[in-house]
Order: sequence, then structure tokens, then C-alpha cells
Amino acid sequence: MQLPLKSIFITAVFCIGLLTDIAAQKIYTDSLNNLLRQHSLPQTERVNILCKLARANFETNLPLSFKLANEALEIGAGMKDGRGKAMAFATLVHLYIWKKDLKRAYESRDSARYYAKKTKDRATLGFVWYRDGWLDLINDENDKAITKFLKSIDLLKGQKAYEYESTAYHYLASFYGYGNDPTKQQKYAALCMQTALKSQQVDLLNNAYFTVGQTYFDRFKLDTNKRALLDSALLIYKKALRLSEQQSGRLLIRSNTAAIALNTANSYFQYFPNAYRDSAEKYTDIAIGIATKTNLQEVLVNCYGLKSEYALRDGNYDEAEKMLLTGLNAVAGGVVKMPLTQARMFLGLSHIAEKRGDQKAALNYLKQNIAFNKEAFNEDKINSILKVEAQYQSEKKEQEIAYLQQEAAFTKKRNIFYIVLALTGIIALLFLLRSYNYKLKASVRKQELVDKEKNAAELRAQLKEAEAVQLQTEQVLLRERQERLQKEVLAGNLQVEEKNELLELLSGKVNPDSHLTLDEQIKRIITQQKRRDKDFEEHKTEFFETNPAFFERLQQKASHTLTRLDLKYCSYILMGLSNKEISTRLGIEPKSIRMARYRIKQKFNLGKEENLDHFILIQGKGT
Repeated sequence: MQLPLKSIFITAVFCIGLLTDIAAQKIYTDSLNNLLRQHSLPQTERVNILCKLARANFETNLPLSFKLANEALEIGAGMKDGRGKAMAFATLVHLYIWKKDLKRAYESRDSARYYAKKTKDRATLGFVWYRDGWLDLINDENDKAITKFLKSIDLLKGQKAYEYESTAYHYLASFYGYGNDPTKQQKYAALCMQTALKSQQVDLLNNAYFTVGQTYFDRFKLDTNKRALLDSALLIYKKALRLSEQQSGRLLIRSNTAAIALNTANSYFQYFPNAYRDSAEKYTDIAIGIATKTNLQEVLVNCYGLKSEYALRDGNYDEAEKMLLTGLNAVAGGVVKMPLTQARMFLGLSHIAEKRGDQKAALNYLKQNIAFNKEAFNEDKINSILKVEAQYQSEKKEQEIAYLQQEAAFTKKRNIFYIVLALTGIIALLFLLRSYNYKLKASVRKQELVDKEKNAAELRAQLKEAEAVQLQTEQVLLRERQERLQKEVLAGNLQVEEKNELLELLSGKVNPDSHLTLDEQIKRIITQQKRRDKDFEEHKTEFFETNPAFFERLQQKASHTLTRLDLKYCSYILMGLSNKEISTRLGIEPKSIRMARYRIKQKFNLGKEENLDHFILIQGKGT
């Protein structure tokens, strides 16, 4: 039974930065611990080193990794911006995924996002986006992952954070592999190599060789007549293996080397005659040696599967069975449960027993296959529920944060409004007081003017009375003088003895002036604001069944080259099942479906731009 090599490549992608050689790891951790002992080390560097130590120790001592990450969180709490906490929470995303706690992983991602908004440090922001995309990659949400990796790369440029930048390019190249888009795959593989060379790190360079070699291998699988592409892939694979051997003391990551060795062995098995069996076994043994030390179970399973295939070629069914059983033992003793892989291996054992004529053993192996398939299905169902729940809680938390931010912004605006309103009231009160003061003063002045006018009127009345008295007095005096003159004329002899005294004249006049001023009035204006909520809704998918005539039409279109498994793939595609759902029903890895789809597309002679799903849907309708 030959297990798909595609799953091995994806496994290696997942394990980058995870599995390490003990000696190299000790050198690496000792170096970081020595840096931590420096009292003058800045807080930012201390947080970064603690996060690196957490990622370096997680496999051998996961509790220690969590302790280191939490210590980084404590230091980050004392920093002015959110840089430290963002780095620590992004590191916890990786640790919780390894612990299989998807809910806490999403919570840590949300916290990393929150604190990332409080810093402008591009390296920190790039790391948070990188880890966010990595979480989407783990959950098979490639479209989201691609967008986030590109954002991460944009932030990391110029920051000399080559470890994350180069690995992000590696992931982007893997998305476009297996014939999806060779041009983009080569582009990102070249960028992965460029950043690895800038870093001068053996691990990144080894990973870059793996990425570039895979571009040649994937293009060769599109056209197996182009043997030069296969030769180029093998040349780069072997260059990576030599680098791993020569720089073993500096190499920290061993998972890539194991995957490269297995890819090389599988290439000799698939595309070279049996005379190259020694080469295949040589690289298989290299992969087994590394995978055994690093507990890389998927690589071990594929290695023993390859050995089983060679035994089947020789007709040695007992040896083939022995190899698969050895692989099963390796998986059974591992920390990570692999029910789907175990189901595939029991299915292979069932086929071997059937070829050997041992129907009873074949039936027993088949029962084991069904049991592990059921376990894988249940595990996948639970993981799907946990994933949906974690995503729901994450989205709910994001909405709550958005609501709190809106509420905080509204409260801030409301407080500002109240302050402005209070200041306006105080100013208005001051104006009122001042206006009242002016009015009071004006009233006093007015009263004074009224009093002055009253006094002037009394004086005028007194003057008129005095003038009247004077006039009466003058008239009396005139009459008396006239009488005296008459007496003198009549007497003729009288003398004027006395002279009349002169009358005095009193006069006085007053002319007052007056002036009046008025104050302005104040107006008020009040405004208010509204807020709104968001809603979301879910969608449902409908299923439909196929009919016998559908298969006949497909065979005619493919010149009767479709196998029973191909027809089953087509039936599931017609039903609208996703790659993951098809993999669960057929008991294979989800990543293997892409190669199957590509093979079926070739049998239908469909062009690169033609859609396989659309073609099968048309056949299902009978058109």
C-alpha cells in the first residue's frame, strides 16, 4: 500500500518550527537562556526570547512552554504599548493548537489582534498576522490564510524578521502547488529562497530547498514526459539532504529533511525502474531514522507503506504485511492519534490478505478499517463542532469588542458634549449676571436723573413764585410814587425828601443731559447621536442523488478509462460534497482529493481553465 506523498508535504509544512533534534535544540535554548540572564536586556527583547523558548520547548515540555509564554505576558503587561502581549498571545495560538484546544487558540488569536492594535511595531504586527494565517491554514481555510500571509509579508518587509517572512512565502508556494498555479508557486518559492539566503539560517535554507524542489516535482507530475523537471527536483532534494548532513550541528528543524528523503525515495519508486530500488531504500531509511527520533508519525507510516509496496512487487505478501504492521505499531505508540491513517493501513492489510487468499484475515483487517474510519469520522465531527463553536465565539467576541469600542466612542463624545454644555451654561450665567449688573446700574442712574428733574422742577416753581411777588411789589411801589407825584403837583411847594430804593433781581437756570445702554441675549443648541447593530445569518446546502445513466455518460466522455473509485469521486462531486467530506467517506486524507480531481480532469481531456465540478453537473443533468 503506497500512501500519498502529498499528505507528507503538508505534514512537513505543518511541522515547520515544531520538531527539533535534541542536541541542536539544547544549543539553541542555552543560547537564549544566556541572553535572558543579561540584566540590561530590554523588555521587548526579553519578551521575544521567552516566546522563542516557548516554541522551542513545546514538544518535549509543553507545560514549560506555557509557563514561558505566560511569563512573557506578565512582562508585556508592564509595557506601554501592546507589543509584548501581542507577541505572547500569538505564541499561545501555536501552543494551544498543539494541545488540541481549538477554543483557547481562537481566544488567544483574538487577544493578539486586540493588543496588536495598540502598537505600531511592524515586526510584531507581522508576526500576529502570520500566526493568524497559520491558524486558518490548520483549519483548512486557505483563502483566508493566503490573505493574512500576504498582509504579514507586507508588514515584515524591512524588519529583518526572515524566519516568519521566509516561512510565509513557503506556505504561499504550497497553496499553489500540485498544479493549481505553477507560476505563482515558482514566484513564492523563489522569494522563500531569497529571504532564506538573507537570514543565513540553515533551517530556513533547508526549508527553501524543499520548497523550490517541490515546484519542479509538481510541474513534472503535470507532464511526466518532462524528465528534466524530475531530475531538477531530485538534484535540489539531494542538495538539501547534503546541507542537513553537513550542518547537522546547526540544524534545528529535522522534519523537512525527513519529508525530503521520503519524497526522493517515492520518486525512485514511482518513476524509475526496479534497478533503482537500492536508492529508494537508502532514502527511505534516512527518513525513518529522522522520523523515529522526532516522532514524525506520518512520515513513518509512508516509509513503511513504501517498503510494503516493494514487497508486493516481489510477490512477498508476508513481508508486505509485516511492513504495514510495523508502521501501525509506530502510529499506535504515538502521542497524536491518527485514526484515518490507521484505517488506510488496515485497508491495505485487507487487500494483502485477500491477494494471499486469507479471507478470514482480510475480513478482520477490514473490520479494523471500518472501526478506525468510524473513529476518524467521530473525531472529525467533534473537531468540526469545536471549530464552529470556536469561530462563533471568536466572531461573537469580535462583535462585542466592536460594540464596546462604539459605546466607548459614544460615551467619549457624550462626555465631551456634557463638558461643552456645562461650559456654555457657565458662560451664559456669567453673561446673565453681567447683564443684571448693567441693568441695576442703569436703574440707579435712571432714578438719579428722575430725582434731578424733580428738584429742577421745584426750583423753577419757586422762581416763578418769586417773580410774581416781585411784580406785585413793583406795582405797589409805582402806585405809591404816582400818588406822591400827584401830591407834589397839587401842593406845588412840596420837596422830594427821600429816594426810592432799587429792587433786587434773582435768577438761576439748570440744563441736565441723560444716556441709556442695553445688553445682548444668548442662544443654546443641543444635538444627539444614534447607534446601530449588525446581524448575520447562516446558509444551508441541499443534496441530491445520482442515477445509473450518469455513470454511463461519464464513461463515454472518458473513453471508458474511469475506475470505480473515479466514478465514486464523480458521484460525490455531483452530490456537492466538499473535499473534506469526500475524504471522510473514502477514508483518505483531504489533501489527496486534489490529485484525484486532477487525474479525472485529464481523463475527460478538460482544459486548464475548464471547471470539473461544472462539467460533472452538466453530465448529471443529461445534457
